[in-house]
Formats: sequence, structure tokens, C-alpha cells
Amino acid sequence: MSQIFEALRQAEFLESTRLSAKPEPTITERRRSGRRSIAAQIRIYGHGQGTGPFFEENSVINASRTGALLLMKTPVVAGQKLLLINEAAERVQECRVVRTACCDSLQFEVAVEFSSPHPEFWTRLGEPVDIRAEKRRSPRVVLPRGMDITWQGSGKRAISRVQTISAGGVSIVAREPASKGELLQLSFEVPAGPVTAEGVVRHSHPGDGMGVEFVPLSHESQTRLNHLLKKLLG
Repeated sequence: MSQIFEALRQAEFLESTRLSAKPEPTITERRRSGRRSIAAQIRIYGHGQGTGPFFEENSVINASRTGALLLMKTPVVAGQKLLLINEAAERVQECRVVRTACCDSLQFEVAVEFSSPHPEFWTRLGEPVDIRAEKRRSPRVVLPRGMDITWQGSGKRAISRVQTISAGGVSIVAREPASKGELLQLSFEVPAGPVTAEGVVRHSHPGDGMGVEFVPLSHESQTRLNHLLKKLLG
């Protein structure tokens, strides 16, 4: 009987030795698993710490189905929300800053994560976007009688008039327009129903108005807007 107990003790000792010798994956290894390098630029929108909204286009160092490591010029903090836009694939994704590190005096390495896996967000990233072709596909339509639009951003909400509209954005008459680079929530009515959208202020002129570029619309809102433009251009 003592020989059996001794054999069991020896087997347990060998098993514990084998397990202790096997290296555990580090946090860094687990974090980097599944990430791939991407040589591309991405648009980043957010609200700076005490500096208001910002917009920049910077490099993606690597990406995964759950997030990415970005280069940024604007300092951000852990927990801060950002909006990433992949124009080539017409995809928008909200993310949260996980950590930041100073890369040099001008840039920061910023790790972000999605609330859930979105591997499809990275499709076509880096492919060229033909701006001239986009402009040809999105002619501006002047609205002589105007059209009401509700816009909201940075705690401010206002109702203004639309001067021109296209599939890609609107020009809005406003004495106190939002600042350039600000992300706005937009809503307006067309014959086919309400259109809700997000848009980025591309230019702003106090006392005059602003030009707002749509972030890719939902299928329903885009269909309603296209129906209006078809009638106006027909």
C-alpha cells in the first residue's frame, strides 16, 4: 500500500512540475493576439479635454476585431469616447480610449476598444476615395424657400434653415454656427419622412452659416434623402 501512495505522490509532483514550467501568456500577449498591422489613415472625431470638439486624420498602427492602436495629435484620457470613420467602407464606429502613451512631443499612442467585436469595420481601409467622383454623384441643390433643420452639438441646440443640400451634406444658415470640426446631431423632414443624421462641420462662418458633411447615413434616412434629391433634380 505504501508503494501505491508513493507512486501517487511522485505522479502529482511530476504534474505540478510540468504545469509550473509552462509559461503563462502575458497580458501584453493576450492583448496583441489577433492584431494586424494596417498602413492606413483614419478619421478620428472627439471632444478634447477643455478644448472643445476636434477632428484629425492619423495613422492606424495595428487593429483587431475589438479595437486598435492609433497615433493621435490631440491628447485624450482613458475612458474618453471617440468616433472612427472608415470612409472607403462608409462605416462609423464608436470606441473608448483604454490607455495612452506619449510617443514623441507631437504624437500619442492611443489604444481604443469597441463595445463589441466589429471586424467588418476595417474592410477597405486605406483604399483611395475618389473625391471628384463623389462630388459628381452628389450635386448640390439650392433651396430658395429653405428648409428647417434641427442641429445639436456641445450642449447647444438650434433650429436653422438649409440653404443647399446634397447626398453628402448641407449648408446651413446660422448667425451663431457650430465650430469647425464639431460633430452635430441633425434632423429634418422630407416628403418621404424624417431624416436623422450625424454630421461634421467642415467650415464655419459666424454671422453667415456653416457647411456640414454627413457621416454615412442609415439606409432608411439615405433612401428618404435620395428620394427628395431625385424629385428636385428631375
